[in-house]
Amino acid sequence: MQVKQICHIVIVILGLWAQIPTASAQTKYTHVNSNEIKFITVDGKQSEVLVRSWQSKKQFGSVTIIGPSDTSADANGLASYLRTHINPRGWASISLTPAKGLYRPNYATQPEDISKAGSEQITLSTNKSTPKYTSEQLLELRNFQQAALSEAINQLGSTVGLFPGSNILVAIDDSAGMVTNLLYDKKIPMPDVFVVVNPYREFEYLIDPQSQRKSIAEQLVTMSLPILDIQSQDAHPIAIAEAPTRLNYNQVKPPRYYRQYQMSLDFSNPSGWEEALNQIEGFARTVIGR
Repeated sequence: MQVKQICHIVIVILGLWAQIPTASAQTKYTHVNSNEIKFITVDGKQSEVLVRSWQSKKQFGSVTIIGPSDTSADANGLASYLRTHINPRGWASISLTPAKGLYRPNYATQPEDISKAGSEQITLSTNKSTPKYTSEQLLELRNFQQAALSEAINQLGSTVGLFPGSNILVAIDDSAGMVTNLLYDKKIPMPDVFVVVNPYREFEYLIDPQSQRKSIAEQLVTMSLPILDIQSQDAHPIAIAEAPTRLNYNQVKPPRYYRQYQMSLDFSNPSGWEEALNQIEGFARTVIGR
């Protein structure tokens, strides 16, 4: 085979490799306009970010949305609804691919090591199919998640900069627990408005006490930024149980800096999603004075 032909084949192969991430994203997001799909690199791998510009004469800024762990950048339910319905109200939407779930990270610990029995092994409820973890393993998994999420959020500066104005950060379910800690530790930029939706940390109490984080309520109360705390009736039991504590800790703040809103409708109903959107927009407009 001639050298010229070999070079041509190599160029074709390299071109195909370069297209693999884009082709994969287009397969996953067939319902999304291709010009909305952007990429960042997290832990050495490409991760999708979905960006929709504002669709209104009014241009207030952007909303960064992080759904529950182990979902996509267009997670079904509230995350997807906010991404596609807040734009006509004058906000661009920037949707991150959330961190991998607690039990499915991609890091060095081997599967056979995770499932080993031990004297300090954690006992999980019988209705869970997940393996048993030690406190040390849970801590490593937690740190992996937070590092990946921090890396992703810190790459959004140029994207957020495309939409001048205020930045709202919306985090949902267990992602809200992680983002709260990242803000508390000052590892990500502080938004103009922070919205937590059903925040919780499922296995924090199983980690060695010296390595446990402060509770979400304790961390939120230290933050001098406007916080909207949305709690729905169909949330994770831990989020529901901790809602009164979050309110008690933070009600010392003026309404402009903390408001908890109990949903009367759950998120399996689009009317509930619209209700949440109205609350987010109303709170943000009050804060920015527009």
